[in-house]
Amino acid sequence: MNMLKKIVLFALLLIPVMGFGQEKIAYFKSSDVIPAMPEYTQMLDSLKKSEAALQAELETMADEYTKKVTAFSEQQATLNESIKALRLKEIERIRESTETFQRQAAQIQDDLQKTLFTPIEAKIRKALQEVGAENQFTYIVNADIMLYISPQSQDATPLVKTKLGIK
Repeated sequence: MNMLKKIVLFALLLIPVMGFGQEKIAYFKSSDVIPAMPEYTQMLDSLKKSEAALQAELETMADEYTKKVTAFSEQQATLNESIKALRLKEIERIRESTETFQRQAAQIQDDLQKTLFTPIEAKIRKALQEVGAENQFTYIVNADIMLYISPQSQDATPLVKTKLGIK
């Protein structure tokens, strides 16, 4: 009877090990999928247009600052102290507003990128869920952020691309 308990105990200990061996783990390469998506190209185009508009505004502000500084430098010898002080305040105001706009422009670009990338991410997530369910994968990991991927893991990148309708 003692031997039977040991066999049953040993069998119970093996069940979890055998269960782990049946997991199907796949990976995909987001660096191969995302750039191939038309939505990604559209996102990059939108970001470039936004950046160009923001850069143009920044250049306009920089030109205004340069003109004010140049005019002040040329005229400061002939200006009385109160006008000099007013012009210096105006130059400082333009400089500060330019710096504020630079920070705001960076935030605008970051926010736009997040907004435009959210639907791309959702589309990939949906495709991964569908590919995982269809192929009984326990996990699909992103190969681009993994330190090691077992040779036994399946590359699901072609399946994800097909699901997304990209080549």
